[in-house]
Formats: sequence, C-alpha cells, structure tokens
Amino acid sequence: MLLASIATTYNVQYALWLMGQGMLGIFLFMGSFYLLIYLLEKLFKRKETKQ
Repeated sequence: MLLASIATTYNVQYALWLMGQGMLGIFLFMGSFYLLIYLLEKLFKRKETKQ
C-alpha cells in the first residue's frame, strides 16, 4: 500500500512539473510574439491621412 502511495505521489509531482514546463513555454512564446508585434509596430508606423 505504501509503495502504491509513493508511486502515485511521484506521478502527481511529475505531472505538475511537466504542466509547469508547458505553461512556461507558452508564456515565453506568447511574450516573444507580443514583443515581435510591438517592435514591428514601432518599426512600421502608420502615416496620418488628412481628410
């Protein structure tokens, strides 16, 4: 019984660690994507049109 409990605890800890790695990857990707969009907006500014 104790061995099954230890194995289950290890599986839960590993699953949480893996989920954290995935979430960190998503946040890094989205942050770099946001930075790319921000830099492209600064690089290619819109021209004002007079009406």
